[in-house]
Amino acid sequence: MEDRTERRQALLAAVRRGADLLREGGSALDAVQVTVAELEDDTRFNAGTGSVLNSVGTVEMDASVMVMERGRGGEARISAGAVAAVSRVKNPLMLARAVMEETAHVMLAGSGAHRFARRAGIELCRVEDLITARARERWRARQLQFRKQGSSAAAPSTVGAVAIDSNGNIAAGTSTGGIPGKIPGRVGDSAIVGAGTFVSARGGASATGHGEAIILAGLCREAVAALLGQSPSSVARRAVATLLAPAKAEGGIVIVDRKARIGFAHNAAAMQVATFDSAELRHCWVEPLRLARTS
Repeated sequence: MEDRTERRQALLAAVRRGADLLREGGSALDAVQVTVAELEDDTRFNAGTGSVLNSVGTVEMDASVMVMERGRGGEARISAGAVAAVSRVKNPLMLARAVMEETAHVMLAGSGAHRFARRAGIELCRVEDLITARARERWRARQLQFRKQGSSAAAPSTVGAVAIDSNGNIAAGTSTGGIPGKIPGRVGDSAIVGAGTFVSARGGASATGHGEAIILAGLCREAVAALLGQSPSSVARRAVATLLAPAKAEGGIVIVDRKARIGFAHNAAAMQVATFDSAELRHCWVEPLRLARTS
């Protein structure tokens, strides 16, 4: 219970930082970055410091960010950046943003991403700085259980944020340490634009859960495309339902549409969401979606 309470407080604090920035007229992109960075720095979440370990006991993190910005004539300009299998950056989403803003590419991976981080002025750290005692302990226990095969279970506590600012710009970002015990080099949905993160003029989305299933479903892209004429809440439920049938994979999604309406859903054991709108800052434990049984 203490860990749940601490996670709730950390989540609210992170969203409050983003909310304060938006209240002051800041951009959706900056709000997403500061919110995710706060969670990447918190060891209770599977992103940045505190990321789960792969099969050889080290950290490989994925992150992506995407933004839709309105031009002076109202036209939409969409940009994205991502990093995959990085292990020496405390805030992978910051590096993903640098890829978006300072290169002609969308994704950089591994050692190439680390070399670019140096050029971009992003400080590198030791891999050991990202590994907590709890992550190491869980890795040792998992090694005993999965000595002959990697774990395919989704890791909890991937982090993500979606925001819309006063100018109608929309941004989304997702960051994770991946699934525990994964094969080195494995890349999940959090680095894949259209799977774990997506933004268009209709809205934005960030997802968490079983990466392979989310990639195959193109979950966030499909969800944002479905926003035309539908509420974010109904779109989120339908998106998660596609993971339940036939794949029966765990996942969750958070969506914000161009009208600043918010929707979210998941089918795992637990998912925390904190939201901010014109009314207030809220936190909730989302009830998991279940498919109705058929006779």
